[in-house]
Amino acid sequence: MPNKNNHFENFKSATAATLRAIAGKKHYDVGFSEQERFDRPTNPLEESTTLPLPDEALEDITLTRGASDAKALRLHHHAPAIHQQNAPMDLTARAVFDALEQARCESLGASQMPGVKENLNQTLNEKCDRLGYTRLQNREDSNIADALHAYTRIHLTDEPIPENAKTLLKKWTPWIEEKLGAETIENLKPLLNDQIEFAKASRALMMKMDLIATDAAENAAPEEKIESQGQSNLDELEESEEESSAQEQDGAQSADASETDDSQDTAEDGEADNSDNDQMMQASEDDEPANPDMRRPDSLNSDPNETYKIYSRAFDEIVDAEELADPEELTRLRALLDQQLQNQQGIVSKLANRLQRKLMAQQQRSWQFDLEEGVLDGAKLTRIITGDDVPRAFKMEKQTEFRDTVVTILIDNSGSMRGRPIALAAISADILSRTLERCGVKAEILGFTTRAWKGGKARELWIESGRPPQPGRLNDIRHIVYKNADAPLRRARKNLGLMLKEGILKENIDGEALVWAHNRLARRPEQRKIMMVISDGAPVDDSTLSVNPANVLELDLRHVIGWIEGLKQVELTAIGIGHDVTRYYERAMTISDADELANALVSRLEKLFENP
Repeated sequence: MPNKNNHFENFKSATAATLRAIAGKKHYDVGFSEQERFDRPTNPLEESTTLPLPDEALEDITLTRGASDAKALRLHHHAPAIHQQNAPMDLTARAVFDALEQARCESLGASQMPGVKENLNQTLNEKCDRLGYTRLQNREDSNIADALHAYTRIHLTDEPIPENAKTLLKKWTPWIEEKLGAETIENLKPLLNDQIEFAKASRALMMKMDLIATDAAENAAPEEKIESQGQSNLDELEESEEESSAQEQDGAQSADASETDDSQDTAEDGEADNSDNDQMMQASEDDEPANPDMRRPDSLNSDPNETYKIYSRAFDEIVDAEELADPEELTRLRALLDQQLQNQQGIVSKLANRLQRKLMAQQQRSWQFDLEEGVLDGAKLTRIITGDDVPRAFKMEKQTEFRDTVVTILIDNSGSMRGRPIALAAISADILSRTLERCGVKAEILGFTTRAWKGGKARELWIESGRPPQPGRLNDIRHIVYKNADAPLRRARKNLGLMLKEGILKENIDGEALVWAHNRLARRPEQRKIMMVISDGAPVDDSTLSVNPANVLELDLRHVIGWIEGLKQVELTAIGIGHDVTRYYERAMTISDADELANALVSRLEKLFENP
């Protein structure tokens, strides 16, 4: 092989080794591609990343080195759980928040390593040139996130402004300093090593710039919860043990004891509910939920009819499925689920395989030729054998951006779904999640119900307060996370059996469930976000409907759907089982029987991926 090719390969190896060293990830997988964007941030939860491939002559390696350093610093200094909990939902605000966090990570590396500082400086210079910011006439023709990233990093590192960034900053600096003050960014320096405090300060800056409304609208999660959640997510991904087949068999053998065990669990749930009594005197009509994913932004707080209110949020909960049953019971319920649907699983699997073939065909639909690595190009094989110099003798299939997609399957856990509908929903979600995972698409499975029938602690509090008229929602919400998007399915497979547990399925307040699921998705880093809702009826909560207008829950559902579809941050679709959901959702379908659910889910996903 010619020396220039050796030099090229040595550069790639050295760059990959440098990235691993800075990131502190010894076995991290680093690839190169001509299609990779130089400014794409890496995902710290993944075990690989891709860098832009430089030209063969290595005449311009700035972007590769700068992209490598930027990704490595993000991997080393960034906690994704903290970032997602604090990130705003608006697309522009989210881009600015991401840019400020990237500036924080890069500033930490630039202050410690002069070589990295120079690489990042040159990359910023090249980026501004490629985006045409050297010819910028009006501030509005540029990206505010790019401007704030450059402005913040330059002020945090005290580096000179790159030549090609001067026009961009000249247009933006007066506006930024008018909104924030000349010294505000300098005040971020002491916070560089504390991501939580830096995130809070970033949100405060964004409020001053009118990018987000008030902290009450989309507040960050409580500080004490964030670190544990972040560690929990990372621990979840680091675990590697597989489920024991012996446990599965034991669970199947114990399925006959389900009725006795379920009765005991129902009694235990009742005892747990009694522990909320001490909180009732502290609850108030205008209390805020602790979890940011349950908060309604200002644009949704006041519906057109001003009919939907929430009497008390004090007893609402977001709970992982593992917390509602012990491991042995989850194993038993999963075995029972598999046993009930042995014949149906084969049908669902065939449909999922059809979807997988279609997705994989879309992911790899054309070839790139004349590459330095990949699959050997047969058309050039003769020249290689005869000794001709063929430096670019490989080819590779082009891939779509499916890796930047996340899908949420939101399942109605109301009592009317009991039996075959909920079992089919669980199995379909299970197999479709596995299919999407194989195709590089992340998926999460969520459920929504209430903690009690006909009102819970909120209703008791209302009664003690003298039954004020039209109090609003009078039940305690329970939102269940069966599988989060970053967890592999093998960790969450048993959780889906929880849907068969007696006492789990109660009433359904769809509007608030959609707000919760949307907020979770909106904070995700993926570029494309899809939510699929499975329901068998209109929202129903007897406690709420008995003391409020009869259509209060349905009006709120329509209002929430309009809000989500209007924002266009999340692609929303729904499947109604024996219930016409097309009157609510713009993209929806109705099936007459639960046995059609798997086919409907596959069909909806196929259409969504055919029309990105």
